[in-house]
Amino acid sequence: MKQAVLVSNNEYSNKPVKASKSHVIPLLELAKNQPAVIEAIIANPRFAILDDTVTQRLKDLGFLPNTVVRVVAKGLFGKPPYAVQLASGVQFSLRGDELKKISCRAL
Repeated sequence: MKQAVLVSNNEYSNKPVKASKSHVIPLLELAKNQPAVIEAIIANPRFAILDDTVTQRLKDLGFLPNTVVRVVAKGLFGKPPYAVQLASGVQFSLRGDELKKISCRAL
């Protein structure tokens, strides 16, 4: 797999990364069907003053620390939106900026 490349303003490229158990990556970089544990919901400057609202909404949906998550489908050409499944079995479609907010550790 390829390594994530920091482009600018905390934005990551869409290249999958080889994740180790000690490597924290944004959910955007997780390979399809690779299980991971959510570490934190981090700030994303793209949301500006709405960042706290988006963070709370993700938490309300179940994107909480120590929750197992996996990407079950990716959009056209491997770009967002991604279908993401939580350990409870519920699935959500998340945009790229939302995927960047969720930092996780591959299992």
